[in-house]
Amino acid sequence: MAETLRQQQQQLPPSPPLPVLPLIQAHQADDRTIALTKEFKKMKPPLFCGGVDPLKAEAWVLGIEKLFEVFLCTDAQKVQLAAFTLEGEARRWWMLIGNKDEGINWAQFLEVFYEKYFPQCIWDWKVFEFERLKQGNHTVAEYEAQFTELAKFALHMVDTDYKKARKFEGVLRGSIQERVNVLKFSKYVDVLDRALMSESNMASHNRPFEWKGKMQGSYSN
Repeated sequence: MAETLRQQQQQLPPSPPLPVLPLIQAHQADDRTIALTKEFKKMKPPLFCGGVDPLKAEAWVLGIEKLFEVFLCTDAQKVQLAAFTLEGEARRWWMLIGNKDEGINWAQFLEVFYEKYFPQCIWDWKVFEFERLKQGNHTVAEYEAQFTELAKFALHMVDTDYKKARKFEGVLRGSIQERVNVLKFSKYVDVLDRALMSESNMASHNRPFEWKGKMQGSYSN
């Protein structure tokens, strides 16, 4: 019996080698993540420790997203880098959430983050602010900054580029809106560019009259 088993074992094909390549790839991915994190740390990203102040949570998101404008990385890497800046209670929260939601993208991260640190009542107020937002006496650049900041809380109102363009154009100051509306732009970037150009042209046109008025005043004195 023992001799028979020995012969059968000799006839079996050799065992396949262990899959070394996936292990190597995993180590390479870890090395890239470490290198990316070190580079991101040099930019001194804002830290977030949690708490009950939604304005601090919003300020942290704005600070992180500002860095992402110049620090090129994938959506998944954004989540990894943002998680690196969480400390204290926020870090403990993410350790629980991150284990359940592996592979989430940046938009999904913001959704769970705001759900935790931005109460619904504050969110509703931001939507109300966006609904009432007008350019007023602000410059186009100032108005655009407010528009962009508040729009993320009311995505249902700007979920297409056309709707975003109409919303932005609809509450521009009258003199600027007239110059933009006549062109019937369908893209937000075109509406913004035209509004900025119109504001600049109007300022240039008014400048000689202001200078002339000052000169006449100096002569009368």
